[in-house]
Amino acid sequence: MPDPRPAHWELTTFYRPADVIVVGAGLTGLQTALALKNARPALDVLLLERAAVPQGASTRNAGFACFGGPTELLADLDAYGEEAVAATVGQRLAGVRALERNFARRGIGWQKLGGYEWIDDPAVADRVLSRLPALNRLLAPLTGLPRTWSVVPADDPARRPFRRGAGHVLLRNPLEAQLHPGKLVTTLLADCRRAGVRTLFGCDITDVTNDGDRVEVTTAGGVALTAGRAVVTVNAFINRLTASPAGSRVRPVRNQVLLSRSFPDLNLRGCYHYHEGYVYFRNVGPDRLLIGGARHRAGAASETTAFGPNGVPEAYLIDKLNAWLPGRDWSAADFPVRWSGILAQGDGKEPVLRYAAPRLLVAGRLAGMGVALSADLARRAAARVLTEGDGAFGPATGN
Repeated sequence: MPDPRPAHWELTTFYRPADVIVVGAGLTGLQTALALKNARPALDVLLLERAAVPQGASTRNAGFACFGGPTELLADLDAYGEEAVAATVGQRLAGVRALERNFARRGIGWQKLGGYEWIDDPAVADRVLSRLPALNRLLAPLTGLPRTWSVVPADDPARRPFRRGAGHVLLRNPLEAQLHPGKLVTTLLADCRRAGVRTLFGCDITDVTNDGDRVEVTTAGGVALTAGRAVVTVNAFINRLTASPAGSRVRPVRNQVLLSRSFPDLNLRGCYHYHEGYVYFRNVGPDRLLIGGARHRAGAASETTAFGPNGVPEAYLIDKLNAWLPGRDWSAADFPVRWSGILAQGDGKEPVLRYAAPRLLVAGRLAGMGVALSADLARRAAARVLTEGDGAFGPATGN
């Protein structure tokens, strides 16, 4: 049995006190650490991750750089109002644009093929079409387009793969893109190393506390790591480490993702939304189909931090493909690659960026939009760390 007590050499190198500890090496954590080092190269930033690779949703999502389909946005308008929806969509678009600007040409599989919403319910289609002009007016100042979402004509190639039916509608926007999340995280890790961010992987955290003028982060091995400040970016797993900030309830939700075998005649390109974003699908390369979500069919079983399969949403997704894409008998055998991801939901769509305690900032609850929201959330988190508190880091520089 190895001795769990750290050696002096470890305490003064790997485990030495840091200026800032970032807990969680997902998209938000990596970009927060990088933003801190870019603004203050002299800062000692320590990034902690419990697994060998980042877990949660950052590398286990569908790879959508999106801002939400009409059925989701209209439901949000009814639930939260125009101001809240405009703010959230604005943050998502800022993140998508930051990804395109900073990473599109860096081998992350970025393809700006547009976003789609598929509607197969005539009543839903009528409702959406009647409200689409008002939705486009709300989005226009954010997207710069007079019609962000438009109806795809029946003779458009994008419409051809889908079953023809009365009341079936396909909508499109030109702004959304797809990417390879693993390659994005790999690129961010390399950027963090070049910037001088220290990293500890396989570092399972059991507690994060404020101890006077320091933050103490305790590992499962009993090592206490200290820093002047900490940013907790574990998203759906926040409840394991510290209490959610007031008014920021975080609810973990498990999503299922299925990836097909090769279909050389697959005629589908782009990122597709369905039923308020509960279901999503896209091409992966020229000949594979990814489909995921359907947690609304799993009920309470989806509200968990445990990874693993769930046959109910998986069967629903395959049934939907048979209803939507005729000419092929889709079956479970067509999807040899499957995984699950844990995302964070709450009482609203706005990400959480609040202090759980002095010096202990929580950044998360990305509501399934982490690819789009993480860049802007990380920028804001780093700015708060650098400009609030006792001013020990001095004035911020850079963006």
